Amino acid sequence: MKGDFFHTNLRAARERAGLSQAELAEEIGVARTTIVYLESGKTQLVSKTVPLIAARLGLSVEELLCGVPQETLIRGDEQVWREREQTLKEEYERRLSALQDKLDTEKRINKVLQANVDSLNASYEYLLQQLRKEQ
Repeated sequence: MKGDFFHTNLRAARERAGLSQAELAEEIGVARTTIVYLESGKTQLVSKTVPLIAARLGLSVEELLCGVPQETLIRGDEQVWREREQTLKEEYERRLSALQDKLDTEKRINKVLQANVDSLNASYEYLLQQLRKEQ
């Protein structure tokens, strides 16, 4: 499975276990930033870290990576997979919406900044014209 499931599952499992990122990191002997990056998807999985995290959270590696119990993976329970697929779709739609909002905000900021640059350029050109007239 891709790391896309992992970062979501890791955070949910850590929160269910009542652990902070710092607590989990300390207990398995990694830096807090390792957990932060794993949960945010900024870091690829580190094979020696995954079993430690899974064991501390009381999960199988498969459950942590895929978000479903190992037995379900073996049985291939279609309903569980449909529910998991729906959950992931909803999460990605939420993330996509948040990113779209952020992009729209950045576009508005860029538009305002461009208007400021245009205004400064116009002022600069006007001042240059005035200086040339005086010479």
